[in-house]
Amino acid sequence: MADRNVFHSGEAAAQARADVPADWMAQAARMIRPAMPDQHRTFFESLPLIFLGALDGQGRVWASAAFGEAGFIASPDRRHLVVRARPVLTEKLDLQLAPGAKIGAVGMELHTRRRNRVNGTLGAGDESDLTISVDQSFGNCPQYIQAREFDWANARPAARAVRLEALDTRARALIARADTFIIASRAGQISDDPRDGVDASHRGGRPGFLDAASDGTLSFPDFAGNRIFNTLGNIESDGRVGLFVPDFESGAAVFLTGRARVDWSGPRVAAFPGAQRIIDVVPEEIWYVEDAIPGRGLLRDVSPALAPTGIWADAQARSLKIDGHRPLAIAAKTRESETITSFTLAPADGGPVEPHVAGQFLPIRMRRDGDVIQRSYTISQAPNGRDLRLSVKREAMGESSRHLHDVLGVGDRIEAASPGGDFVLEDSDQPVVMLSAGVGITPMIAMLEGQIAAMQAGARPRDVWFVHATQNSRNMAFRKDLEALAEAHPWLRLHIAYSAPEGQDVLGRTHHAEGRIGIATLRGLLPFGAYHFYLCGPEGFMRDLYTGLREIGIDRSHIHYEFFGSGSLEEDAPRLDLPDRAEVSFDAAEQSAEWTPTSGTLLELAEEAGLTPPHSCRQGNCGSCATRLLAGEVQYTKKPGVTPREGHVLTCCSVPAGDAVKLDL
Repeated sequence: MADRNVFHSGEAAAQARADVPADWMAQAARMIRPAMPDQHRTFFESLPLIFLGALDGQGRVWASAAFGEAGFIASPDRRHLVVRARPVLTEKLDLQLAPGAKIGAVGMELHTRRRNRVNGTLGAGDESDLTISVDQSFGNCPQYIQAREFDWANARPAARAVRLEALDTRARALIARADTFIIASRAGQISDDPRDGVDASHRGGRPGFLDAASDGTLSFPDFAGNRIFNTLGNIESDGRVGLFVPDFESGAAVFLTGRARVDWSGPRVAAFPGAQRIIDVVPEEIWYVEDAIPGRGLLRDVSPALAPTGIWADAQARSLKIDGHRPLAIAAKTRESETITSFTLAPADGGPVEPHVAGQFLPIRMRRDGDVIQRSYTISQAPNGRDLRLSVKREAMGESSRHLHDVLGVGDRIEAASPGGDFVLEDSDQPVVMLSAGVGITPMIAMLEGQIAAMQAGARPRDVWFVHATQNSRNMAFRKDLEALAEAHPWLRLHIAYSAPEGQDVLGRTHHAEGRIGIATLRGLLPFGAYHFYLCGPEGFMRDLYTGLREIGIDRSHIHYEFFGSGSLEEDAPRLDLPDRAEVSFDAAEQSAEWTPTSGTLLELAEEAGLTPPHSCRQGNCGSCATRLLAGEVQYTKKPGVTPREGHVLTCCSVPAGDAVKLDL
């Protein structure tokens, strides 16, 4: 068979364990060439860096990188690649780079996310050159690669390396924020056979996908790929691997060599979103290197393939949930204004905080006298890895908000599902205008904190106008926080408007304007340019601003908004063809009810019938209300923020589309 010509026994064993079909392996075998196509040769010659895998004097494998100006890699013919530079730490790692040594290489054009690989044998050449005779040439897809733009400065300090006895604080912090690393592996035997060599491969994920346990073991998921299993096959065959974990923003890197094993199935794999296997690496030697990369890389675009993947904090948080929820304790209760109070929540189970994106909401449930109260509230702070903050307005008729404000205190517990929602900052360089009113300030303060954290991590500066409307100082939340942030960050412009100022309010000191915020306000504040607008507040406030922005020519793709209730500002919001009546059957309850256009959503109809179906946000954003549709058709009153799995519908924002519907309720 064709695969026996290009795959060694370890690779074949890994493919068999993964149930890879034979016809796919025959096709995959044709992807591995004995020489480089011209496209790959041109690609390598354009690169300013190349990642390499090589053996040391003990037969251990290391991953490293070599750098130079574009053109420092040459391909004199289809069978050879010449790298006119030595890998970082060649001497300290005792890399064996004499003629006849096996070597693996992966080239990545990080701003376009292209990559290609070569495994080969070193030939004779100049002392400073590596002449690779190609044994195997691979093309690779751009999955899981983050796009970065590099500044290759002419003068950078020389790499400064420290050998570590164990992972220290610096190394652990670098690993925790890594979204990329290179793994080098080796076959169980090294011979003249093209299959028996060294391989270098890329791994990518969201920051937090590479974990360092307290005992120093590193773990990472194996996501869906090309199913060739070069790395896993080498681990199956030998187990020795090397990791090069770079921090492109600072130029530092962690180098380590150790032994790996593959967890092919089990609870850890099931709990990790997107993982098909888990790889554990026990380090044997570790180096921390400052200025390992003679340039700085700015993250420009996250791989879309990462959307369904998780990180270790996700996996651990998921494993701690019962019935989709986990307990959070109120660690602090802070009054932000006369009507808004913040509740700082920490995991009561001692586990990690479930990650979220600034601007998302948290579905919670509270128990009172045997009843369950479910609501969703915006997380009013950027992720900090320690706790979550909900800032809630007390509503006179609000069952949930009154329970939080009047009954619960520090030490009390609530239960939380996973954060959700897509009202988050767009990945763009364009300036941001945050427009909020009342309690609509909560996602804005979170997104502002998130933008500050991104800039501190190296993101390109981005102007922000924070425009907020409320009645007066008694109702103004986070004013001192906002003033301190505006003082510290010159790119942040703060504009607060009071519609009903009182005696303690002084124009120019407590607020910047009086009256309502409208398009005229924005014309006076904003210089000419392109912006992304974010709206949150009462419906009338948002609708007026949305309409005004559209009338002055702002494309709707640049207007983002969040309803705390159900609704849409879009001109093309769904126009429903409602039936006059429909019979809705609740199968599990053996009940039915008549729906009319005045009945509201299917969720509201079920509640009116005395049922207590699952729900949380009531906006179509969290998926908590997803219910199996047994018969009939439904239509959505607004475009949901999440898509339920096949055969299910979101009852909180759907109504019948015909004269009969049957639900699994």
